[in-house]
Amino acid sequence: MIFTVNASLLDAIVLSVVAENDTYGYKITQEVNNIIGISESTLYPVLRRLQKDNNLEAYDMEYLGRNRRYYRITNKGRILLSLYKEEWELYKEKIDKVFDKDFTKDAKSEKKSVNIGEIIDNLKIGEKIENLKIDEKIELLKTEGLKLGKKLDDFITSKTQKSDTKSKKTDRSTDDEENKSDE
Repeated sequence: MIFTVNASLLDAIVLSVVAENDTYGYKITQEVNNIIGISESTLYPVLRRLQKDNNLEAYDMEYLGRNRRYYRITNKGRILLSLYKEEWELYKEKIDKVFDKDFTKDAKSEKKSVNIGEIIDNLKIGEKIENLKIDEKIELLKTEGLKLGKKLDDFITSKTQKSDTKSKKTDRSTDDEENKSDE
């Protein structure tokens, strides 16, 4: 997967998996791994953190002569999961708008689509990573990805602000016209 998963998203995924049924660590790892490709060594610290923050609780149960640790979501964890889901929907809507919409160049509605491929080509990542070791390549790609994400956020914000400004001007001129007609 190209996209990195931050701690909040990972917490949300784990809480969502555990919310379905009480389950044990290895099974959680397998389910999360099927979704985003994650290792046990990454997941167990997440489980411990969620447990420490009282979003999950753990209990041991015997299985085939051995103890198996099960995790259960708490009420606090359910509330947090609900908040994560709401935030995800907002985030997803914003990203979908970027992927599905052409931004207008000016008031004449001359459409110009955002060419992400061109933006990526301009970063010249290929030239930068050609002679690096694999770990260095990964780190550089992460850094460039974050820069690209920031540029994309700035672009969306500027387009949204311009749209809001135009909308406010239109609202004000309509209000002014209504006030004049009332006089």
